[in-house]
Amino acid sequence: MSDVRQELKKIIKNDSPGVIPGFGLLLGITLTMLTLIVLIPLASLVIETAQIGSLSDFISIVTDKYMMAGYGVSLFCSFIAAVVNTVAGVIIAWVLVRYDFKWKSFLNGIIELPFAIPTAVAGIALTSLYCDTGWIGSLFTKIGIDIAYTKTGIIIAMIFVGIPFVVRSVQPVIEKFDVEYEEAALSLGASPASTFFKVILPELFPSILAGFGLAFARGIGEYGSVVFIAGNIPLKTQIAPLLIMAQLQQYNYAKATAIALVLLVISFALMLAINGLQLYMQRFTAGSDNMSGISKKIEPFDDTGKRPAREHTLIAVASLFLFVMLIIPLLVVATYALRDGAAAYAEAIFDEYTLHALKITLIATVFAVVINTVFGVIAAVLLTKYTFPGRGIIATLIDLPFSISPVIAGLIFILTFGTIGWAGPFFERIGIKIVFAVPGIVLATVFVTFPFVFREIFPVLNAQGRHEEEAAALMGAGGFTIFRKITFPHMKWAFAYGIVLCAARAMGEFGAVSVISGHLRGKTNTLPLHVEILYNEFNTSEAFAVSSILVIMALIILIVRNVLEYRIKANEQMIEEERLAADKE
Repeated sequence: MSDVRQELKKIIKNDSPGVIPGFGLLLGITLTMLTLIVLIPLASLVIETAQIGSLSDFISIVTDKYMMAGYGVSLFCSFIAAVVNTVAGVIIAWVLVRYDFKWKSFLNGIIELPFAIPTAVAGIALTSLYCDTGWIGSLFTKIGIDIAYTKTGIIIAMIFVGIPFVVRSVQPVIEKFDVEYEEAALSLGASPASTFFKVILPELFPSILAGFGLAFARGIGEYGSVVFIAGNIPLKTQIAPLLIMAQLQQYNYAKATAIALVLLVISFALMLAINGLQLYMQRFTAGSDNMSGISKKIEPFDDTGKRPAREHTLIAVASLFLFVMLIIPLLVVATYALRDGAAAYAEAIFDEYTLHALKITLIATVFAVVINTVFGVIAAVLLTKYTFPGRGIIATLIDLPFSISPVIAGLIFILTFGTIGWAGPFFERIGIKIVFAVPGIVLATVFVTFPFVFREIFPVLNAQGRHEEEAAALMGAGGFTIFRKITFPHMKWAFAYGIVLCAARAMGEFGAVSVISGHLRGKTNTLPLHVEILYNEFNTSEAFAVSSILVIMALIILIVRNVLEYRIKANEQMIEEERLAADKE
């Protein structure tokens, strides 16, 4: 009993991270993996930049007219795309929560399509769709408007990849918004528009800003979906990640590193701002997490028994936007893949190079999922079940790969393990090749998918608290027993959901792998890289046939994801019902 009292005293005085055993082990593993996978490679970028020379040399590189034009194109197109996604995302989130219609579940299920579909596949589909001979591009060409190989095409590609960020940021807030405030405003004579802008929008504003920031950050670093439709025209459509690739192809690592550092600083600043907005949002909505309005989410019909006109309009706008941006590109892939017949399609997907690329893709995916699942679980438990200084810093560092361009992710591993890297000669002496080999592809894939599992588990465990684990620890239960019987049952669906998202992202990774693989056909090409080679060789049908493999895998992942989401929500509803029943008693 005295031991228990001593532990409680330590917790009260903040001398101990908690009574739950295993803190030292979890902290050691988390810091070790974070350092090896994220911090050391990023440090290589800083070290390489320091070798450029004087500060004036660095400034002259990053302020070159081509560089400044690249930054301008990236920032301008990303900003416009984020604004469009913000407006459309709020409408879509509102429609999915507030209205009931036949295809609602379908629309909700395809929101994550840009996460699941490889960016290279999205890039060639959008290019084929909006080029002069494409289904949509040909219509605009007739009136003298070009889309592909212009800033407009870049913006469309960035809109595609950024759609889920705003929708999934705003949707949960609308779901938990207590409609009693809205009903009170309407009953007092406020118009629906006035009610939205003065009552609802202030509650949504922090989540809207967070979604905008995420979409903006993703657009700045986007490479795979943009590289095909941009055309890479200097001073016009050459985005910043393309500038890095151009310098790498010329083996000009100094310039590539300087550009990457500028983008890294921009991305890190955006991530800090997003984290700040999320903290503000939690404070802003504190105490308003009232689930009482859930049963009243569907807006009623009017007195005539018909839907209000605004409901028809918003459903039509949301459906049309998602159809044009998500469904039509999928139809392009299917149509072009089968354009030359079933025999040609089968020949393309069973080609020797295709099968080898599929093998490399699966190897990288398996390693990424296993490593990041282990890390994600350990880090999430560490940051939610223990109290210690620096938790916020660790969480921000884990999130860094979210905000870093995939091209930079590939570059940092070249700077670490390549022939010019500080660790490259050591691994060369012991006979291990990392850059332009499968290990490099695995490392780059692990890096870009690093936060996925952690980010799904962390909020679930954070909401659960740690009282149950602390009670079990005080009763003498061991760390693994506590995890197996208490912690894991709470996080099991988020655990599975994180694995699914991690696998989807790993299979479709293009930018980082493109930098570090060397594009060695039959040796280091993954499926997205194989698609790029086929498309650049004008083997369009073969490129889309191989793309269809990735699309099918993406659709399977989306189905699994929707099933898991249904189970998660059913579990949350059951817990809420049990809580309400307990409160009544």
